[in-house]
Amino acid sequence: MRLIFKNLNVLRSTINAISTSIEIKEIFESAGNNLPNLFDFSSFGIFWKEDLLLFLFQEDSCPPSFTQEVVKNMLKVFSILGGESFEADRIPLQIEKIKLRPKQMMMDPKATLKAHLTLPLTVEGEILGCISLNSDQPNAFDVQDLQFLSVIGYQMAATLKHFQRFSSIKNIAIYDTLTGLYNRRYIEEKLGVDAKKSFYGGTPLSLVMVDIDHFKKVNDTLGHTEGDQALCKISSLLKNSVRKKDTVVRYGGEEFILILPETGLEESFVIAERIRRLVENTPFEVGKAQVNLTVSMGISNFPSHRAKSKEELIRMADQALYDAKRGGRNKVCIFTEKSAQWTIPT
Repeated sequence: MRLIFKNLNVLRSTINAISTSIEIKEIFESAGNNLPNLFDFSSFGIFWKEDLLLFLFQEDSCPPSFTQEVVKNMLKVFSILGGESFEADRIPLQIEKIKLRPKQMMMDPKATLKAHLTLPLTVEGEILGCISLNSDQPNAFDVQDLQFLSVIGYQMAATLKHFQRFSSIKNIAIYDTLTGLYNRRYIEEKLGVDAKKSFYGGTPLSLVMVDIDHFKKVNDTLGHTEGDQALCKISSLLKNSVRKKDTVVRYGGEEFILILPETGLEESFVIAERIRRLVENTPFEVGKAQVNLTVSMGISNFPSHRAKSKEELIRMADQALYDAKRGGRNKVCIFTEKSAQWTIPT
């Protein structure tokens, strides 16, 4: 009787840890850290099809051959339960090894899968993945194990579904629906983090404000549908022209902002000028027409321009962009107090 109460208490604490997790990886870790108190197993696995994640917590001495067998069995059972097939070599596998057994009871290097409990992760009738207890010992699990794992699986599925919905809402909030770039709302969050890091850490940060020249003529001549196509093509070009650490934001209309962390003034100018030339030399297929577009760009930088806030960085980049437009467009200008222009002759 005492053992039953002890197990129920462990079950309750496990469920509580899972339900209060704030990210998907934390759910996996909460389960992996608590389950050894409830079950005797060699490997515990979680497969989540939405993010194509397969996470394993397993005995430190678990041989690779046993791991492969577990993965294949989990995906096989999921394909039967969920009606979808996934190839093991195409699923990213994350493994955390923990000591589940004393040293004298380490797993045999030739151990094979002899018992498993594999249950679906189901929410609202949809099978989103599966969880699996696996052992190299025969008859390792009983009815109570099945009951406890079912309760844990239900809580995991509910929590994962909550994250899935939250992620969808967040994506709507921070992404521009037309171009797929981050939107103006997101820049408040992202630039705030990058600016704080630069201001307090002393690392450089550059902003590049980008505006498509004479874009109104594209809409007036070809129509707004074609204008949207042009915006999407420019957006794709910008996104593919920056580094992984950089961020491209659709600031509004035909304006964009490039956030370039850890980037000095000279390097940001080289990046902007390269993009300007690329746009100028790229013919864009829009509807049935081929159009040539150019962009004007303005740059601000910390610490070069002594900005004291992210809003000031944006204002400086906007002023430099105005200089580029006033100077004839299709130019890259850097902010100066005198609104001077700095361009490379074309």
